[in-house]
Amino acid sequence: MSNQTNNNSQLLATHVQTEQVGSSLSTSLSHLQFGSLIELFNGTAEGMFVIDQHGNFEFVNPVAAQLLGDSQQALIGKSILDFLYNTDRDKYMYTLLNWLEIKDTHLNFGPNEVKITKSDDSIIEADLSISSMPNSIASAQKLYLCILHDISSHKAMYNKLKIQASTDHLTGLANRLTLDESLEKYWADSIQSKQALSCILIDVDHFKKFNDTYGHIKGDKCLQKIAKVILDCIPSRDCLAARYGGEEFAVILPRCNRESANVVAKHIQQQINAMTFTDIGLPPGVKISVSQGIACENNNQYRTYEALICAADTALYRAKSDGRNKIIVRA
Repeated sequence: MSNQTNNNSQLLATHVQTEQVGSSLSTSLSHLQFGSLIELFNGTAEGMFVIDQHGNFEFVNPVAAQLLGDSQQALIGKSILDFLYNTDRDKYMYTLLNWLEIKDTHLNFGPNEVKITKSDDSIIEADLSISSMPNSIASAQKLYLCILHDISSHKAMYNKLKIQASTDHLTGLANRLTLDESLEKYWADSIQSKQALSCILIDVDHFKKFNDTYGHIKGDKCLQKIAKVILDCIPSRDCLAARYGGEEFAVILPRCNRESANVVAKHIQQQINAMTFTDIGLPPGVKISVSQGIACENNNQYRTYEALICAADTALYRAKSDGRNKIIVRA
């Protein structure tokens, strides 16, 4: 553990290494009560441990010991603060310090999401709650029952589902839902800050013919290559590249005027025109192009973000009707 961790722990108290698991508990209860309580805690499927008023372990059940990465006996006398990560440690240390002054009141804190640094320095994410134990149990000193629940797998699944819900599965760009939600936020920011907001709609020229000639699997790979080009061409991480539909894409450019958006569109056009498909098994002469429509919100030109999209779509339609492989900026 780091020196800072040890220093923080010393603000509460000096470690007292205990030889007997649950020493304060055992002095407060009869032998029968103590045995029953330990049996209950040990048989619980959640991580449970008891700390004293300084944060030191008085008892640790097997599940909690496994989560903390050490044996039950080895943990006795150590501080829970040594296992908490950064701001979590400061938050719980502050709570314990303040609880020292509170008497005859049942206290609860949490559950809160925390990061636990295990004995082997690996990190897990968990829910941690602390509750004061009744005076009938903790008569010798203040004791607190803690429940530790590992949420690492749930967090990983949540993050995976969150990405799946916001991302187009084929191209890896933002999906239509994320585009709509993000555009609404970009729009509000643009109106409030009085800064420009540009939208580029991009349509792959003659994509049906590409699919009919080379097959849908090659067509999917073509869309993936185009998506990568678009993502590489956006000027900053504040911008958004999304799959708008079938072979259509959208790029949202906050704080970009028409001229800046046109520069981005030209870069996209040049890079896509230069693409080859030999890496997916097609002849060197196979080429693809895109048509693009640009609209820019500036000085309340459009009333809604939907109107901005419609303006870009109108410009895109004109680019396609004028012969494709063109960029049209809506005046």
